[in-house]
Amino acid sequence: MHLRPRSLRARLTLWYTGALGGLLVLLGTVAVLLLDHGLRRTADASLESLARTVVQSSRAPAPGGLADALEALLGPAGAERFYQLLDPLGRPDPRLVPPTHLTLPLGADTLRNAAHGEATFETVRLPNTPAPIRVLTAPVMEDGHLVQLVQVAMSLEVVEAARTRFLLILAGLLPAALAAAAAGGWFLAGRALAPLDAMIGTARRIGAEDLSRRLVAEDPHDELGRLAAVLNDMLSRLERSFASARQFSADAAHELRTPLTILRGELEVALAASPGDGPPRRAFESCLEEVDRLTGLVEDLLFLARADAGAFSLPQERVDLAQVVSDAAPALEALATTGGVRLGVEPSAAPVRGSAPMLFRVVFNLAENAIKYAGAGAHVAVGTRIEDGRAVLEVRDDGPGIAEEDRDRIFDRFYRADPARERGGSGLGLPLTRAIVLLHGGEIGVTSTPGAGSCFRVTLPLAAA
Repeated sequence: MHLRPRSLRARLTLWYTGALGGLLVLLGTVAVLLLDHGLRRTADASLESLARTVVQSSRAPAPGGLADALEALLGPAGAERFYQLLDPLGRPDPRLVPPTHLTLPLGADTLRNAAHGEATFETVRLPNTPAPIRVLTAPVMEDGHLVQLVQVAMSLEVVEAARTRFLLILAGLLPAALAAAAAGGWFLAGRALAPLDAMIGTARRIGAEDLSRRLVAEDPHDELGRLAAVLNDMLSRLERSFASARQFSADAAHELRTPLTILRGELEVALAASPGDGPPRRAFESCLEEVDRLTGLVEDLLFLARADAGAFSLPQERVDLAQVVSDAAPALEALATTGGVRLGVEPSAAPVRGSAPMLFRVVFNLAENAIKYAGAGAHVAVGTRIEDGRAVLEVRDDGPGIAEEDRDRIFDRFYRADPARERGGSGLGLPLTRAIVLLHGGEIGVTSTPGAGSCFRVTLPLAAA
């Protein structure tokens, strides 16, 4: 399974650390190659200097012989460097008797190069040597003819030891460097993304009820500043659109009140003048019911528009939610009996401040919805209590529950999860309930499991003693 960090800060840190790690590995590899090349160049230069010394010593007469002269000048041939003189055919020089204990290789290509006056460098491994041997075969020419071969060699043990130490140092420093880079990258990414976190926090507090907030950026000219400017411009357009829509709803609802009132009065007069129980009277009664429904819808729209505009003056009287539930219980019992639903009421003292009629509507709307949608044979429980320093109202049912795709939209205006279920439903009950709860400084939420019921939970600030 592919795991990918969800945090942008973590991804930036990983990218930075990975890029730096790759760069360090590349630089370390180049450094090792350059070090190895430099050490071998130094070894080759040392061999060339040794070969010139051997050649000069072999041509100068020495009282004790050539072997003693070379040993006095260079020291005995040993484990670190070796030398030998050969004739043009590759045979040992008789002046070096006994010969050195190490026999250096001499191939056909080396002899061919020497015949043309070219020196040959070789790296070979010989028995009983712990490290490779670097060998230089240099020709000694007189009048264009090969008269002697000089072979000098040295062990590359020091070169390999230096390279190994360098690799160990790199291997030890690389994890520490990556850890420091990761810590530094995490810190720098956090500093760079701090304005973005602040913008996210502000954006989360912006809702349809309050679009006046704006995002703030430290530098209006960088990328985050330009993003904030674009989002603020979008918020301004949304605020104007929402304000226009709210004003239209308020104006339309206000203008509809008068003709609906007149229409109701005329229908009542016509209904009073209709004799008996004939079709005209039933038609007038049906029209009067529709007018009452439209009047209620208009009043709800006016309330929502005033709540959105912040123009609602909320009373601050002391209200006990338990008493509100008890007052609503008789009407709810009648609805439950009609719908074949078992209703349980469990009020417990929970004093709050606000409007008793509005809170009555909250209780009634939530319980009515539960009774209506739970279905016959279901059980609905309405209860209040104090929990964690807040007043809590809960309405539970064991009905069919709410589908997940509907759960986030049931508080939207005019939204109905099942439009065909109830003729005449306006889709304003839950939005109106939510608006009342917000006016009282509370919160409302729902939890639901399809097939196992739903629970609407309202929390309100407790009234001071």
